[in-house]
Amino acid sequence: MKYVTKIGGQQFVIDINQSGEITVDGEVINVDMQKMEDTTMYSMLIEGESHDIRMNEGDGFFEVQVSGEIYHVEVEDERSRLLASVKRGPTLESGEIHIKAPMPGVVVDVTVKQGQRVVKDDIVLVLESMKMQNEFKAPRDGVVHLVRVKPGDTVDQNEVLLSLI
Repeated sequence: MKYVTKIGGQQFVIDINQSGEITVDGEVINVDMQKMEDTTMYSMLIEGESHDIRMNEGDGFFEVQVSGEIYHVEVEDERSRLLASVKRGPTLESGEIHIKAPMPGVVVDVTVKQGQRVVKDDIVLVLESMKMQNEFKAPRDGVVHLVRVKPGDTVDQNEVLLSLI
């Protein structure tokens, strides 16, 4: 899975694959990390060099202590970035807006009907993907033009769920 990490204004793209290989900004790094039981401490071997690291999770960030230095680290996974971009939605002031599935999933709830007036940020649909429910909100005031799904429908990535005018 890919993560976008920000440390002190600098951004890094970290990719951790299933075999445990880590790539930072395209460069493969040999890392072995073990959590010490019942602590916030981790023992890491990075390119053969040993490091003891303490990590505490905050609200949307991690506080990481390495060799006495404390770093404020923001981490956003690929899935969260994609959902955030979709939930922000298009910013068209007029015209038809299509609300699409950012990834495959199952429609849990459709809270609107064709012809219904909606106000910006009204919840229009709930989609379950990867065992998490995601609420989709109206990106602006408008009228529901077309509802293409119903609860229980399985949808593919980029499938149009509904549209607003």
